[in-house]
Amino acid sequence: MGTHYLEDRMLLKDGRNLLSFIGGESNFMFDYPIYLKELDCSHISQIIDEWSYLIVSQENISYPHQRGFCSKWFSNKLIRLFMKKSVMIRTMISNSDEYHFNEVFAFNNGGEIGGFKFLQTLHLDYCCDGHSLRNITDVCHSIEELWISLTETSVNIDTLNKLILSQRRLKDFRLRSAVFVMEYFFGISYDLLEALMVQKGTLHTVQFFCCQFFKCESLKPLAECTNIKRLGFFNCEGLCEEKIEPLASGSFSNLQILAMAVYKGFSTDVIVNMVKNSQENLKRISLPMATPNNHMIKVFCDMIPYTKNLIGITVCFIAGDNKSFESFLSLLDACPNLEYLCIEGGDTEGIPLDFDDDDMIIEFKKLIKIMPQSVYRLIFYNISISSILLQTFFDNCVAKIKYLGFYECPLLIDEHINIITEYVKKSDGELKNLIINWCYLVSYYAINNARKVIENVQFSDVEPQDMEFTAWLE
Repeated sequence: MGTHYLEDRMLLKDGRNLLSFIGGESNFMFDYPIYLKELDCSHISQIIDEWSYLIVSQENISYPHQRGFCSKWFSNKLIRLFMKKSVMIRTMISNSDEYHFNEVFAFNNGGEIGGFKFLQTLHLDYCCDGHSLRNITDVCHSIEELWISLTETSVNIDTLNKLILSQRRLKDFRLRSAVFVMEYFFGISYDLLEALMVQKGTLHTVQFFCCQFFKCESLKPLAECTNIKRLGFFNCEGLCEEKIEPLASGSFSNLQILAMAVYKGFSTDVIVNMVKNSQENLKRISLPMATPNNHMIKVFCDMIPYTKNLIGITVCFIAGDNKSFESFLSLLDACPNLEYLCIEGGDTEGIPLDFDDDDMIIEFKKLIKIMPQSVYRLIFYNISISSILLQTFFDNCVAKIKYLGFYECPLLIDEHINIITEYVKKSDGELKNLIINWCYLVSYYAINNARKVIENVQFSDVEPQDMEFTAWLE
């Protein structure tokens, strides 16, 4: 990005440069950051955006979207100064591309992160580059929780391996492709898994989101990490039976959370054996998408003897597959202690699971009867349900739902929200939390009415990121 281009973007209509608003660092920053132990950048951009209206009037904006540029630029400056003046940061969280700005994000200068040598938690959920990782590797050796987003071309795999190997006690590792297009999924190598294996004494969590394993010959190094309690593969490619077979060797006796949320390339026997080998420690599971041809019916049936201690299940079905759903209900009936239930819909094309289909209406009504009374957290993702059927659910459900979420449900409308609101009024406020996310036909009017009777209502049109959406697996 050229210098003149940046200078032009920083000029306001009255000729002033953005630099004139911050002056020297001594005026812009104070000494308090020397005590800073946690730096969470998640909301800084929003705060800076609101602040920018106080110092830059709309009349002084010289081109479209300059307001956004100003917010990002000021945010980046502020974060850099925080990082430079902090001497004992323990936690660093950056969850947006907004902070990886102008190719000069602070991690690109190793001299500015000397205070990060005590860093224990690092979340970099943006397209990080290899130069940044090398600087982190040189300074930070105490990271215990590493969440990172990368693209296929953004970093040499050796750089990431060295970052993992340089840590003394890595406990929680999660890797997500920053681009959700399969051609650009980050490629997992066998060497990376071997680097994780070196941390097997402390490593308890490994999760991969939208990664591809085509060039990784086996997952055997992961099977050596016998202390793993949480293992997840979310929308990953290239996981054929031969590669994942070592996971069923019996080494994961401590496993508490298992996610095999993939579309294809899984083995029913491996999944069932991992459940069996967990020695009833398994508490939560996210299963592959069920189709009429991928033998998930067998998984549902074969899991039944080992699921009495399960408290959370996530399942996914394609539209019209009532046979698989019926088989799942048999599994559900064998989970007397279940607390969390997430039902997802959609094939690889994203077509919703339609509960208004004649056969699926029957299965949905069975779900209402079979769902354990212990369930208090219920999430629907990419499903279609009529307001009449939703009313039937509330009229007949014996479970006391405290947390209800609808994600990417394209036909959800105000009438659905009104039914939920009326249910809460009649049930003395049992429902405490309602999330409506990516449901574009719902209006603020209905949401505001719901907020009058429901303690916490979250309404957003922002796509839920994988790490966030699966947070209920914590």
